[in-house]
Amino acid sequence: MRDKRTAIILADGEEKRWKWELRGDPIVKRVHRALEDFFDRILVISSDPTPFEEMGFETLADSFPDSARMGAIATGLKYIDSPYAFVTGADMPLLNPRIIRFLYSQRKGWDVVVPRSSKGFEPLCAIYSRSCIAVMEERISKGSFKILDLIADVRTRIINGEDLQVLDPAELTFQNVNTKKDLDECRLHLARMRSYGPSAVSVVAKSGTGKTTMLEKIISELVGRGYRVGTIKHDAHRFDIDHEGKDSWRLTQAGGSPMVISAPDKMAMVRSHLLGEMSVEEIIFRFMTDVDIVLTEGYKSGTLPKIEIHRTERSPELLCLSRDGDILDHRLIAVVSDEELPSPVPLFPLDHPGPVCDFLEEQFLGGA
Repeated sequence: MRDKRTAIILADGEEKRWKWELRGDPIVKRVHRALEDFFDRILVISSDPTPFEEMGFETLADSFPDSARMGAIATGLKYIDSPYAFVTGADMPLLNPRIIRFLYSQRKGWDVVVPRSSKGFEPLCAIYSRSCIAVMEERISKGSFKILDLIADVRTRIINGEDLQVLDPAELTFQNVNTKKDLDECRLHLARMRSYGPSAVSVVAKSGTGKTTMLEKIISELVGRGYRVGTIKHDAHRFDIDHEGKDSWRLTQAGGSPMVISAPDKMAMVRSHLLGEMSVEEIIFRFMTDVDIVLTEGYKSGTLPKIEIHRTERSPELLCLSRDGDILDHRLIAVVSDEELPSPVPLFPLDHPGPVCDFLEEQFLGGA
């Protein structure tokens, strides 16, 4: 059985910025909602628990109200019954669940797992172990409240920017709302999220697992729900759709690139890779702007979020996840398998596409 997963939201501050509304909800509600799918328990720490209790949140009064955020974190860690907790602020409305899951997957053997964005360390989007409690209380007793000083004294796993960029290129996860201008920027980010092009996910597996069959079912289910789905099949070998002797082949051989074949029911384009193969991101940007989501088959070493298909009969081992439940590729966001596996990311059954499509709909198609 896996450990319980706990999240702690820090909601102090005289200005009560967590009350500011974003798309009709107080910011703290958006933060809480972003955590609900992954964590078994979410605890709000505040010097004034009443308004959060009225929202229906589990709340605890800060035991160290004069020791800034370190005291609030220590309060939460002392109260919970899980070995680790994800800690965030109540004024961070753009939390990315994929970042949170990745941070959580890195926790084993460390006291703190903290990301370092382009702005520096992000201690309010980090994993803390209960082993930090004694160190925190000692520091509080001496009047030392800086979390960054604590990080230097314990076993800390630092997640650097290159790992974060893959999951959250714009670093929106670390956007906190300190001013009304920050709030306006968050509104602008939410409005623009879908304007950069469709979401994209790679479906990967060992050859012979049946990923094409599963992908076919997922596409059919999503189309049945009313979504426009683009697909990209990655072929590591050469292929031809314009065969020798055909008019299209002759035009390509003459140097026409791109060459388009158009008929009443479909069209196809042949484009020579004169400067090397296009990245999947460029393919999506150039040719997939009119769909809701792009699903790729392959791109095992690519940078897109990945769903791995696993069939025990094909292989007991996975590409992106160890048998002990450790993530081997931090781009992994879900596993579809015919067996129960320890997994820090969602695990779905192989026999039906519905749960996978529910996940894709919630994470990539449901809007902000």
